[in-house]
Formats: sequence, C-alpha cells, structure tokens
Amino acid sequence: MSFAPFDRADFKLMQDVRYKEPPEELQLKTETLRNALGEFPEFGLDFFRYRLARRLKMRGRHGLVFGPARWDEQHWYLFDVGGDQNQVQLNIGMFPDHIRIGLGFMIGRQVAPKPPAFHVFQTFLGVRPPLPFRNALLEAIAEHALVVEIQGEVEQLSDPNMILARLETYHVPPNEETVFVFLGQIWSAEEAESKGASDFRSAFATIMPFYEDLILASGSYYFHIA
Repeated sequence: MSFAPFDRADFKLMQDVRYKEPPEELQLKTETLRNALGEFPEFGLDFFRYRLARRLKMRGRHGLVFGPARWDEQHWYLFDVGGDQNQVQLNIGMFPDHIRIGLGFMIGRQVAPKPPAFHVFQTFLGVRPPLPFRNALLEAIAEHALVVEIQGEVEQLSDPNMILARLETYHVPPNEETVFVFLGQIWSAEEAESKGASDFRSAFATIMPFYEDLILASGSYYFHIA
C-alpha cells in the first residue's frame, strides 16, 4: 500500500488519540509512511546504520530505520530506532493541527556514556569566531523556515537569529525529567494534505548534515567498508 498524505479526516481523528490507544486508520497510515521512507536509499537499514547513524548493531524494526509510532494524548511521534539513546534523532510527530519533521533532542535519555548531543549542539553554536556549522544552520533556518518546539509547544519565533539564540541559550531544567527539543519544519493541517513521502524525505534532507555532524561528535568515528 502506498502512502497517501494525511488529510482533514486524519487530523480530526487526532482529537481522539489517547496514550497507547491509536485509531486503527491512523496506525495504518503511520505504518505506510514508515515503509515509504524505507524505500529511499538513505533510509535503507544498512546504509543508515553504517554511513549515517554509525551504529553497527542497529537492528532497525522489521528491517526499517524508523520505529513504529508511539501514541500519547492527541499526539503521535516516531523516530529512527535508537534515536532516543543517541539523544539526537530524526523525528516526525503529528498533533490535531500540525505535523513536525526534523531534528529532535531527547535530553536526559542516554544509555552509553558519551557527550550529550544537545550540549555538543550548543557548543557548536556558541564557539567564537563562529564555526561553519553555525552559519550553515542559520542559512537552513532562513531558507526552509525551520522552527523550534520545546516539550510539544511551538515557539513563536520567526527571525532566524532569534531562533538560533534560543537554541544556543536554552537552559535544560535541573531535574531528572526528560526534555524534548525540536528543530525542523512545521506543516499545518492544510499544508500536510499535499505532502507525500518525498516531501518528508526533502524535509529531512534540510537537517541531515547537522545530524551527521552531531553523530560524529558523539564519538562515533567509524567508517564501514562495504
């Protein structure tokens, strides 16, 4: 079954989504999206685990890079398998009025000891004189209208410099709770109706270079020889 864009009926169903209780129609659609993404070369399991995520033991889920959707109150999300442990992930999420696609940081959820990805990210942004990473990210934010979401709340910032400043200076609360920070594209329900699998792919392409940099900086200096 090929993936069809999320439509008004799907967004209406989001009102009924509860924790671990997905409507059957939406669950099926998230599965077709996972499978459609798996058809693109960069999201083939072998290529992704060896060349991008650089996790040799990454098993994927049923041969797919992206794990099944997880369901919460009026919200579902999915990300690359193991992305929560890396603290940096490729993330898709849906709410009753929008869909997000981009780079997610799961702060406070890490298994193996390594430099926390969000701290590395803030270091890259804060170094002076500015690193090429910062300048490239600023250009990407401006060109692709990337926005920030923190704990499910979209920040009302549109100026690229203000968005970068928010990311650079965000202070993680000093407690043991997991914090989720997102940078990427937000599609309204109306916009999402025209977005096929290739559009999700293109959205990920805008942030993929930064994902790769952060994976390397986490200590994953490995190159697989086919």
